[in-house]
Amino acid sequence: MVLKLSRLILIILLAMFTVGGVRIIQPNHSQTIGIKPVQLDPAHHGQRRLGELVFLSAWQLDSPNEDFGGISGLAALPGDRFIGISDAGTLIGFGLTNDDRIDRPFISPLPETNQPGSSYLDRDSEGITFDAQSGQFWISYEAKHAIRRFSRSFARLDGEVRPKEMQLWPRNKGAETLIRMKDGRFIIVSESLEDDGTHQALLFSGDPIEPGSVKTGFRYRPPSGYRATDGIQMPDGRIMLLHRAVGFPSGFSAKLGIASPPDMADNVHWKSRIIATLSAPLLVDNMEGIAVKQVGKDTIIWLISDSNFNILQRTILMKFRLSERGGNKKPEAIAAPGFESLN
Repeated sequence: MVLKLSRLILIILLAMFTVGGVRIIQPNHSQTIGIKPVQLDPAHHGQRRLGELVFLSAWQLDSPNEDFGGISGLAALPGDRFIGISDAGTLIGFGLTNDDRIDRPFISPLPETNQPGSSYLDRDSEGITFDAQSGQFWISYEAKHAIRRFSRSFARLDGEVRPKEMQLWPRNKGAETLIRMKDGRFIIVSESLEDDGTHQALLFSGDPIEPGSVKTGFRYRPPSGYRATDGIQMPDGRIMLLHRAVGFPSGFSAKLGIASPPDMADNVHWKSRIIATLSAPLLVDNMEGIAVKQVGKDTIIWLISDSNFNILQRTILMKFRLSERGGNKKPEAIAAPGFESLN
């Protein structure tokens, strides 16, 4: 009886972590997004080094708008602005000023997503990527196994494709990670794991919306116990991948890895070198979105969490600087306990 009760409690707690809709919705169309600073480690405010990252800042984002939250992908735009996509088909845009204020926020449904007869499955958007030159956006859809392209400023839906290879992916664990590379190729990774612990993935030779783009299937091997949730090409050409795990009683954890772009000639599973891990007691939630910006010589990494529209979770925005070991820079020190206030 005790064993059965323990299993029941575990199932309930995991469901509360991972299933959305655990909140009372009051209609509200406010465009306000609030911001509150939070610490990486509440017990040691001087904690900065995290593997091969240096922690810079973190904030909790909130809004009275009932469509705010559930951010599953993040894109960095010019001018210190960001745009997130929620898994309910909502665009969440904002800027971040030098004094940590939210600038020009907006919360709006994606074009063409609230048509008569449409359902949540039509809006289950997961990945977002952006081309600064054309201003175009691409968004992946987990349930419909589709990729859509939108024109500059999301003025209109510009095309859709549903690759046949993706139609065999599980309905609610489909197109999760969407990466556009500088050379115009695209990578898309399924959320589902195969029996051998790998993700199915596709490499497109060009824009997936265009008929001439050639698709090549391959596998990505995430860290054991984790699933890939997002990825981005860094300024130096390498790919950074974000992974998430959830367990009891530890809750959520995340791992960041770096990989060279997949080489189809290798005929081996693509995998990344893990450079950092976020887990309790450090600040972490359901980390699903990653973006990158180059600021001078520094590569700045941004992470955002998917709250699942769950009252027990938060929308956390985190900012790190890449500081790989073995480079020319000295590792940044972590303050000894009791000396954090001197930083």
